[in-house]
Amino acid sequence: MSFNKKVSFPDDLKGFSVRAVSPPSISFTKAQESLTKKFEEGKQHATDFYLSEIESLKNNFIAKQHNVLEKVNERAEQTLGQLYDNLPDLVLEIVQKIIPSIELSGADVEKIVRSLIGEIVDEDETLEVFLCHEDLKLLKAMGKKHADQEQQTSESSEVDDGFASAISGIFDNLDGDDAVLPDLPRVKFFEDATLTRGDCQVKSKFGLLDGRIATKLRKVKEELTGND
Repeated sequence: MSFNKKVSFPDDLKGFSVRAVSPPSISFTKAQESLTKKFEEGKQHATDFYLSEIESLKNNFIAKQHNVLEKVNERAEQTLGQLYDNLPDLVLEIVQKIIPSIELSGADVEKIVRSLIGEIVDEDETLEVFLCHEDLKLLKAMGKKHADQEQQTSESSEVDDGFASAISGIFDNLDGDDAVLPDLPRVKFFEDATLTRGDCQVKSKFGLLDGRIATKLRKVKEELTGND
């Protein structure tokens, strides 16, 4: 009902009274209880709302974090895959650059030769060993050193001079001569201009045993890549 509506009376009013139109009065205690209840309801509503917002933000953060981690893992796997594919070539390239700068001694050449000869089963077979000029020169010096030591030992033990002379003449001609290394009398050594430092090839009745650096590196690459 609108209180702005004009009301007309047929007769003059002799008196009137107005009753309260406001809510009924309540005690102070009940008012406080009502306020406390409303406050608690409002606080609970706000708490529920913000907890819901926090949970939503947390779930969004977890989803974004999971997405980022998936991308990082995917990228890491791709990088590792590329590294795995390129690593053999990279390692071999580094090795190929380092090897020429390595100084070989006569003992190093001797180890290379003996290692390759050791792969031949028949110890009595006559073998032909091929080395580059520099390595063959170093091996000759090693053999000469061994021979000189043998000669000195023989002379100090008063062994027949003819034996010492025979040893000292072993190295007069290396190209194709026997016993560049005294304990390998069945092995002949040859110079091969196509070989480089550290290369060695041994020819037997079964074929050519390839001990070149390039061949070894190729085998290493095949093992790293799994390609035969």
